[in-house]
Amino acid sequence: MNVHHYTSRAAAAIAAAVLLACTSTPAQGATIATTSTGSQQAVGSGKWGAVVTPDSAATYAPSPVPLKLTFRNYGHPSSPSFTPQFFTVGNTGNLPITAASYVTSTVAQASVRFIVESCSIGWDEPSGTCPGGTVEQVLATKFGPDSETTPGPAPATPGTGLRLRARVETNGNVTPNNYDPALTISTNVDRTQVRTATNNGS
Repeated sequence: MNVHHYTSRAAAAIAAAVLLACTSTPAQGATIATTSTGSQQAVGSGKWGAVVTPDSAATYAPSPVPLKLTFRNYGHPSSPSFTPQFFTVGNTGNLPITAASYVTSTVAQASVRFIVESCSIGWDEPSGTCPGGTVEQVLATKFGPDSETTPGPAPATPGTGLRLRARVETNGNVTPNNYDPALTISTNVDRTQVRTATNNGS
């Protein structure tokens, strides 16, 4: 038996494995990774994720807890009046992201649904408006109780946030009037929504 021959083949295999490990990039590793609610996914030194928070300016940290927004009807069943609420989607990683998936669930009367919107120049929150800017719809839930996942925008730069408005839309009487509808929302960011991620067919 040629011992030298088999030893050489084993050494060559080890060298090839080491070379592959050394030349793999975080972007290549990202093709098999996803994030869960408010958490970060890490590959090498790269991390990505997004979190939903009521804060307008903060150090955005991953959180497994979704945001719950409860709306009080300050009007009457035949003329409801709900005050919009604002929240932020924050980039918690150190990689740019291009989008996020919004996971929503609602508790609402059959005549109630929720609209989430962005403002091109930033909201005037005291008035609840986007003066001089363009309002774009991020998502709309169905009327009544609903659970959905909707792709939408996200803050591209690590450490920054996108401020959004959530409001109630009605299509009839809101009864019972003492029942406060609620929107629960969180975000996921997967490999296709990370700017540096590449797809190698895996």
